[in-house]
Amino acid sequence: LVGASGSGKSTLADVLLGLLEPDAGVLCVDGIPITGAARLRWRQAVAYVPQENFLFHASIRDNLRWGNPAATESQLQTALQRAAADFVGQLPHGLETVVGDGGICLSGGERQRLALARALLARPSLLILDEATSALDTANEARIRAALEHLHGDLTVVLIGHRLATLEHADQVVVLDQGCVLAQGTWAQVQGVAEVALV
Repeated sequence: LVGASGSGKSTLADVLLGLLEPDAGVLCVDGIPITGAARLRWRQAVAYVPQENFLFHASIRDNLRWGNPAATESQLQTALQRAAADFVGQLPHGLETVVGDGGICLSGGERQRLALARALLARPSLLILDEATSALDTANEARIRAALEHLHGDLTVVLIGHRLATLEHADQVVVLDQGCVLAQGTWAQVQGVAEVALV
């Protein structure tokens, strides 16, 4: 999902998360309307990684287990690998490292990678990344993009972003403007419209 500020990206994400009902129409998943009890079940199947994420003043292990309290050591390691968060293994206390209030002891990029790992531990059907790679350098963003591509077919990933490198690899790009779909298709099909909308 791309568009200028105020175009409706976050509102659409809230609809996809089941937090808001659409003003018109119905959110359906596999043909099933997401209303009533189905909305509560759907929320448990969705993971969201915002641009500004939150970590508790606890160990990395405890922060990750918010995504899945029963996660095994193997699942923790796999989630860290998929999120390009292998820096954890290089820390003196590894998973037992205490991150401080809000993750203050870590860089912005490290916090984002841990938030992504936590989301992946929840094994969602839908993963929404809201500018979740904005604090990453090019190399780590490429690693996360490659990891997400390996998830292709396992879950649906919705990326809200502006970085061209991310958009070029999306199956579908939806360009929003003032709450309306301005264009939809592959990056090659919507590139001109998207570049104008992002100005």
